Amino acid sequence: MMNLVGMSLEEMEEFIRSLGKERYRARQLFRWVYKKGASDFELMTDLSKSFREELSGIARIGSIREVRRLTSRDGSATKFLLELEDGERVESVLIRDEDRRTVCLSCQVGCPLGCKFCATGKMGFKRNLTAGEILEQLLHIRKVLWREGEEVTNVVFMGMGEPFLNYEQVMKAVRLIRHEMGIALGARRITLSTAGIVPGMERLSKEGVPIGLAISLNAADDATRTELMPINSRYPIKVLIKVAEGFSRIYKRRITFEYVLIYRVNDSPEHAHRLAEILKGIPCKVNLIPYNPIPDVPFERPPDERILKFQEVLLSRNYTATLRDSKGRDIQAACGQLRASTRGA
Repeated sequence: MMNLVGMSLEEMEEFIRSLGKERYRARQLFRWVYKKGASDFELMTDLSKSFREELSGIARIGSIREVRRLTSRDGSATKFLLELEDGERVESVLIRDEDRRTVCLSCQVGCPLGCKFCATGKMGFKRNLTAGEILEQLLHIRKVLWREGEEVTNVVFMGMGEPFLNYEQVMKAVRLIRHEMGIALGARRITLSTAGIVPGMERLSKEGVPIGLAISLNAADDATRTELMPINSRYPIKVLIKVAEGFSRIYKRRITFEYVLIYRVNDSPEHAHRLAEILKGIPCKVNLIPYNPIPDVPFERPPDERILKFQEVLLSRNYTATLRDSKGRDIQAACGQLRASTRGA
């Protein structure tokens, strides 16, 4: 049975044409699926009853199933464990911050990169998600917000997986999220986070889609970064920085560099000075993330005074350096903590 979630307007038009229906029916269907979030053909009241019955026999609107929902004690984050049609599972997070309602999406089941501080990397890699499976996470959480009288304001691809290793499906999802007849979220409200897949960054530079780019950097020298993030041996810092600079110049947007602070690994004032040097001349901001503990990993969160000293060095060098308040740490929903439980768990 065909899944309509993940179809572009052109694909929906082709589907409608194959049924011998008028082309405008595809636009109606597209709006119902993406703009109005319909999950049942019976809700599509501007379609005839006979057409609705025909559609229900050959197509479906999504297949994702919520397994579990956890909300942090302060209400700032809600983590969703979602089961896909084949039984695999991913986690998505809704983050509430003042007037922003940000949905953090996953793009892979697991991740192949094996970053040492990340729970998803410890899962290993299962498979890529389709654009439809990515969008179903967003549509599901948007309905939760609608019931609270609220709306999604931002989308970040910072959940499970590396977006640039699933480039085609991620960018298809981005185009559908931006489509004016659907969710209609502006490019500047969408951010993609990467561990530094240089070919993907170069490709995105040519897309003409000025979404935000966040780079998980986490060290200012190759030895430390390679130890934390094995992908650095393939795309070292110097190459990564050069491509980031080009992206910023093309889109006239600041790059966000994410830096997980790990006690006595990358959190000294010397590390901060080195970071300031390698980022010199790049329009950017540095998002400092004190390490969020995960099971069976010996890393520690630095003491607050050490965190603040690191930030002070960057501020003294005229960088925008923010401390991320990792929402949802108590429910394992913060940066680096996503790790979907196995099937049947």
